[in-house]
Amino acid sequence: MQRASAKARLREKGFVAGPFVEVGSPPLVEMLGLAGFDFVVIDCEHAAFSGETAGELIRAAEGAAIAPLVRVRRNDPGEILEALDLGAVGLHVPQIGAPDDALRAVQASKFPPLGCRGFNPFVRAARYGATPVEDFRRTADDDTLLVLHIEARESLEKIEQIVAVPGFDVAFLGPYDLSQTLGIAGEVTHPRVREAMRAVVRAARPHGVAVGCFANNPEQARLWLDEGISYLAYSVDSVIFLEACRRARQGIKELRGSAGRDG
Repeated sequence: MQRASAKARLREKGFVAGPFVEVGSPPLVEMLGLAGFDFVVIDCEHAAFSGETAGELIRAAEGAAIAPLVRVRRNDPGEILEALDLGAVGLHVPQIGAPDDALRAVQASKFPPLGCRGFNPFVRAARYGATPVEDFRRTADDDTLLVLHIEARESLEKIEQIVAVPGFDVAFLGPYDLSQTLGIAGEVTHPRVREAMRAVVRAARPHGVAVGCFANNPEQARLWLDEGISYLAYSVDSVIFLEACRRARQGIKELRGSAGRDG
């Protein structure tokens, strides 16, 4: 099966969007693919999925032609290796506070000589040995979308050095964590957060690094698009489903009210 590549889609379209997945339901992942999203981010940091659960969600994404990315719990070579060997075509790596953090993530996600990723040609990502060794090595390095989270005041102070590290694709501003470190927790559209986004965009552009952000509604999404992002993590599977349920319920209440008045 041809894997959907978030990296290729970003390169070809210039913009990609997809939600975080925290429910752990393969059918919901399939529906997100059928809805036309470019990718899903399987959240092993906050949802704390096991490797087995993450693997099932990756399979569901592949079946629906949506690119499966994984947010690992920490910037750890073992966790990065597990996600990639399971078949993730991209990674979200949290808490990148300095250039050394960025370099560590790059090295853990790339095979030598670019990095130090452990090599096993019999894992699921290599179709259990069915993919020729050199094809696996080449496509794994070329197609893996590496997204590094900029989510602390300290990260902003070193942003120019971070984006200069070669080998990653997206500098991702985490607005909730960032607002917390700025002393304005939850105020994700505060002018200070917006200025931080502008600083990331200015620093990243000369290095060919895309900029991403999270938005929980269309208004936030428009705000970040206007600031120059090209990678949008839009909402969470649970929130999308809950809001759809609320709209359906409200519609039924309105229908009943109208029928009562007419009767």
